[in-house]
Amino acid sequence: MANMANEEHSKVTAQYTTSKIVLDGRLDEEIWKQTKTVRIEKVIKNGETVPALSTEVRVLWTEESLYISYVAPYRKLMTFEPAIREGKRIGLWKRDVVEAFINPNPNEINRYSEYEVAPTGEKFDLLLDWPNKDFLWNSRFEAAVHLDSELGLWTTEMRIPFSAFGNTIPISGTCWRINFYRHASKEKVFLGWQPTMNDSAHIPKRFGILEFIK
Repeated sequence: MANMANEEHSKVTAQYTTSKIVLDGRLDEEIWKQTKTVRIEKVIKNGETVPALSTEVRVLWTEESLYISYVAPYRKLMTFEPAIREGKRIGLWKRDVVEAFINPNPNEINRYSEYEVAPTGEKFDLLLDWPNKDFLWNSRFEAAVHLDSELGLWTTEMRIPFSAFGNTIPISGTCWRINFYRHASKEKVFLGWQPTMNDSAHIPKRFGILEFIK
């Protein structure tokens, strides 16, 4: 799988850390500031860049979990009210969310999982063997959100246990497939890190590369 890093796909690196990460959505830890950034800023359908909504994404990993952070500028947010705190809302993507689609086995391109978090902290996860979807699946991922209305930023942290990937534990140099998305519903824009050149985010051959490094 490590040879995938040489394929013609954009790459994001997951930096290994032993630092304690407090899941509060604030991204205060120094390790987040030291981690390389990619951006969700292109309309998935046509690749047009929307600079005003350019969303920073960073990825870390520990022995137990994958961490993903998002820093998303906003003017107005659209969310479901009241938020669901237990269980998950199918259709959460119809309002503002940030998302990650992750495939730990690139040899099975249509098998991947999906993780969504809304500005309210609502979560949604899904296991796919495209086009089949398992809505009852539970990854046991955690998330936290912080809203800064003065700066017009909402920041998100996801913690996804490696058990969500069938206990597939990466080593330095391991490569998975991944894509990041953002629904900006009030703006009527659906953005991706790697645009799928389609109305749908579910075009796994368009996903980028996630490389784990130590």
